[in-house]
Amino acid sequence: MTASHDDADRLGPTRRRVLAHLQEEANPSPIEALSAALGLHANTVRFHLDALLEDGLVRRVTENRTRQGRPRVLFTATPSVPPVSDVPYQGLVSALLAHVRAIETPEQPVAEQIGEDWGRSLVTQGQVTSPNELVAVVNGLGLTSRLATTDEGLQLQIVRCPFRDMTITGDTTVCRIHLGLMRGYLAAGGADYTANELIPWVTPELCVATFEKLADQPDS
Repeated sequence: MTASHDDADRLGPTRRRVLAHLQEEANPSPIEALSAALGLHANTVRFHLDALLEDGLVRRVTENRTRQGRPRVLFTATPSVPPVSDVPYQGLVSALLAHVRAIETPEQPVAEQIGEDWGRSLVTQGQVTSPNELVAVVNGLGLTSRLATTDEGLQLQIVRCPFRDMTITGDTTVCRIHLGLMRGYLAAGGADYTANELIPWVTPELCVATFEKLADQPDS
């Protein structure tokens, strides 16, 4: 069976822990070592390994043994499976955001420009975009959002963001990239709306993007 991103995305918390640990280990590990490292009973580890093997996320190998005795069965993560931990990316993202902040000026809003280029790249030739399609695009990038019509107008309400820890303290660099992405995506597909602003953490669990109908577009 060929492993896929979807297989890894569907993992429960314990199975994800087992796979994450194997992805951090350069050498294949026996069940006893995994059990000790994870603080789980060996039978629990074996149960999750069997499921990971079935999904093609883990491989079983036989120990190369130079001394007497039966070779142990070892387990290693399938190399093609994407990391299930975001730790490898946190440092890289932080470094890139620091660089963006250092070179930005009011006349050159680099974060939004990055986002706009990104958003435009997500539109296929001839595709017509709208806020409705934008929801699926945003959610496909790891956020959880919904479209809502309020007294203030049309909104994209973001209820879960993987960059929360980077933005909750007041740094809006990621938010401005996402705002640019929305503008670029809508503009590239000739939408009759543009993203007006993205307000981070209106509440501890909600960010809000507002939309503006373009002046030359009639009301529906």
